[in-house]
Amino acid sequence: MKLKYSDISIQTVFVTILAVFCQVLPMSATAKDLPVLNIFFDGELDNSEYRYGRMELTDNGKTTLLPAKFKTRGATALHYTMKPSMNMKLRNVDDTEIDSSLLGIRHSSSWILDAMAIDRINMRNRVCMDIWNRMYRLPYNTDFNGRCGTDGRFVEVFVNGIYKGIYCLSDRVNRKLLNLKKTSASDESATIRGVLYKHGTNDYENQNTPGYFCDSTVFIPQWHDAWELTYPDDYAGGKAWAPLAEYYRNQKDFSYIESHFDYNNVLHYTLFVMALGISDNWGNKNQFWSVRNITKENWKFIISPWDLDTSLGGHYNGNYHDGIYNMEFTPEVVIHTAIMPFSSFFVHKNMKEDLKNLWLGYRESVLSPDSVAQRLYAYCDLFEGCGAWADQYNYWQTFKYKPQMIPDLRREVQLIIEWYQNHCDSMDKYFGIETTGINLVKEKDGGHGQYYDLNGNRYDYRPKGIYIHSGHKYIGR
Repeated sequence: MKLKYSDISIQTVFVTILAVFCQVLPMSATAKDLPVLNIFFDGELDNSEYRYGRMELTDNGKTTLLPAKFKTRGATALHYTMKPSMNMKLRNVDDTEIDSSLLGIRHSSSWILDAMAIDRINMRNRVCMDIWNRMYRLPYNTDFNGRCGTDGRFVEVFVNGIYKGIYCLSDRVNRKLLNLKKTSASDESATIRGVLYKHGTNDYENQNTPGYFCDSTVFIPQWHDAWELTYPDDYAGGKAWAPLAEYYRNQKDFSYIESHFDYNNVLHYTLFVMALGISDNWGNKNQFWSVRNITKENWKFIISPWDLDTSLGGHYNGNYHDGIYNMEFTPEVVIHTAIMPFSSFFVHKNMKEDLKNLWLGYRESVLSPDSVAQRLYAYCDLFEGCGAWADQYNYWQTFKYKPQMIPDLRREVQLIIEWYQNHCDSMDKYFGIETTGINLVKEKDGGHGQYYDLNGNRYDYRPKGIYIHSGHKYIGR
């Protein structure tokens, strides 16, 4: 049984309120412009089982109090136990679900608390997912305007009264978001319709061989260590895995690939990874594959991204920073390392030309250097303006083991913007696009270095009109 927030009993709310106010809340919980999330639970979190507790979310003077359960999540992120990423499910003590629209994102009972512990600017995943949501929409109707990436807002988190810093509270890629057709039952007679798989590794060993018998009704949520069955999560036998098994049997048959993958989706995903340099999301890694209804003859896989920390020159363990970024994940590398199903489209369709035409459009809109810079600066302004970035950085400096972060956020953001401009230039060169050579990024205040006009005159500030900074041309404000 699933309950709306408005359906929770008065008794449940009263008990939750009483429990929360028995805790000593941090003074800074009301002193920030970012929403503040306090979570409480007994014991220690791990990724094996959920811990029951409660949450208190304060935003613009309004507080939401709900029972919830928590566990840690992630792969590389699990190494950062001091600032763990978490799954949060809104649940009553009897484990009934509670749907709540936290921070106006959408009604859901299942949420992600992304610690961003390996991203030194704490925003790569959110910036790129925002871009994906602008670039691509599902080819069928949903309650969320076809969105197939997460939506989220930044919050400051306290765990059992202890400050943890900036997190991103986001919804999940799940059946409800993608409007997948429900399974008719959860036993051996079940009719599987919608399916959702999550891929988390590029280790291809044994991926072609299912880890079960196709007629199995045994609950099997994992395909070796490569795929996870996200939906249906209450029936994971052979029927639920059948579309993926069928794909592996037919992956070298282009007629099958063309029939069962949405080309527009594949095209957009490829350009998304290529343009933003998302090196850890190529191949079949860090993706969701979904089918809305496998009982339909013309069903198609849809690919959705997740875990975008390696974007914009980043590295999976946070090693790239201070102007040293990933320069190896070039457009050529994307094309030459493509595997199924992407490689089939490169071979059998004029995908490079289609990518070029797509790039020409997005290069002047959501993927333009100016647009990407504005998104990065907007979150930078948010973190700095409310003091959260300084609080987080200063707090973690007292610890021997700490998450990855940078002291001068604005400088790092500016360096990433310069990397992106150079990457856009490499995209243009790869596709044979002639440009004016003028960087259209409108730099914000706070940059460093020397500035020159086109006549070679030196300035200690950004001049109006076209100027040169760090070897690039810019248009002054």
